[in-house]
Amino acid sequence: MFKQLRMAVAYFALVVSAGITGFVLIEHLPWLDAIYLTVATVATVGYGDVVPVTPLGKAFAILLIVFGVGTAGYTLTLLVSVLVEGHIKNLFGRRTMLQQIAQLKHHVIVCGAGRVGQQVISGLRNSNIACVVIEENLDSVESLLEDKVLVICGDAKQDKILQAAGVKQARVLVAALSNDADNVYVTLSAKSQNTSIMVVARAEEEEAESKLKQAGATTIISPSISGGRQILAAITHPASYDFLQNMFYNQELHVDLAEIRVGKGSELVGKTAQEIWANKGLNLLIVAINRNHQFLSTAIKKEIILAEDILIVVGPPESVQLLKRLANTSLAFSDFCID
Repeated sequence: MFKQLRMAVAYFALVVSAGITGFVLIEHLPWLDAIYLTVATVATVGYGDVVPVTPLGKAFAILLIVFGVGTAGYTLTLLVSVLVEGHIKNLFGRRTMLQQIAQLKHHVIVCGAGRVGQQVISGLRNSNIACVVIEENLDSVESLLEDKVLVICGDAKQDKILQAAGVKQARVLVAALSNDADNVYVTLSAKSQNTSIMVVARAEEEEAESKLKQAGATTIISPSISGGRQILAAITHPASYDFLQNMFYNQELHVDLAEIRVGKGSELVGKTAQEIWANKGLNLLIVAINRNHQFLSTAIKKEIILAEDILIVVGPPESVQLLKRLANTSLAFSDFCID
């Protein structure tokens, strides 16, 4: 309908321009009088104070009435339809979206849909992780809506906006705003409403990291530092860097990098990875064990697995899924799968 409206407006402008030019050339009217007569004719007002006097001018006015009035009526009808239908769609669409958000639990809230936020949103969608985006820029909001992303247009620093995004039921909040101070404020607001929420915050300035930690951020990411490290890795270890890039971003490489939390009732508890791998035929590489926020990376195959350990493994998706079932728990949020 928007395309039809644009075409109708273009035709209407063309008719009005032709009417003004015609009356100036045929009736030799001043430009203001020609504009006045054209608008009065197209609007079917007909005051009669300015009228064409020559036969050719009258014939031209008849053509202008036929084409102008029809075009004006059609354009006005389309305009009203777009306004009314758009308002209704926005009303129902917003209500439906808020209802969908209200039903979410353990989802991710992404504050900011800039370059960093877009990468996070894309990764979450590829991993089928439910997310809600908070963004102020209307163009970005429209683009996200077209991609069927749950998005709230507003300021993420406001408590009511965070509440609308389901901050109390969310598991993770990503503070990806471009301003460090805003990310600190968002972190404080989120933690005040949900003390258990995990906050991953973006920081551009080094001094912002300490403030984000004080505000309650769980993990702090600096795009500039991360980018520098990637560049260095690409220079010093090009083959290893290419392998990791392929593992993470090559959809044809069927490898998963996953972290799996071991449940208290899991049959893995009290056994070593070496035993489990042999008995279950798991084709996995165990990279590390995270225990009490510390990494065990030496002799891990012979390490006795305890409840609440996080096993970091690399291997085929089917083996990862089998280990997940054995661990009697779901995949941790930060699992990244490449199928």
